[in-house]
Amino acid sequence: MSRISKSAMRLVMVGGLFALLFLFGCESPSPYTPFACIEADPTIGYDPLTVSFDASCSFAEGMSPPPEGMFSYGWDFDDGSAAGSGMTVEHTFVEPGTYEVQLGLIYTEGRKAGIPAAGTTRTITVLPEG
Repeated sequence: MSRISKSAMRLVMVGGLFALLFLFGCESPSPYTPFACIEADPTIGYDPLTVSFDASCSFAEGMSPPPEGMFSYGWDFDDGSAAGSGMTVEHTFVEPGTYEVQLGLIYTEGRKAGIPAAGTTRTITVLPEG
């Protein structure tokens, strides 16, 4: 077993679960490289703002689409609320501000699958009610 330096990994919290994200040349735990993607509607509006999030655009390279159940989905809404789960979720932001919503893909056997890629975060802007 090879040793992995501290600089080659970082601890992240997604969906209330701690997972190791291996970076910088470490091998993926699967022959398929996964990519996380978030679609959101709307991405800007007045408080309270209810946003629909959809991760069905996520995929594993070499598998289109990946088999159902290959991943579980963890959502961090960046507003101090409970984490979300599921391929599609709806969340209401009640305070004005800018939020960086994060999605993590997790193999069903618990290994971290969401390699950082464009689309793993989505900015939501909530304006104060005028």
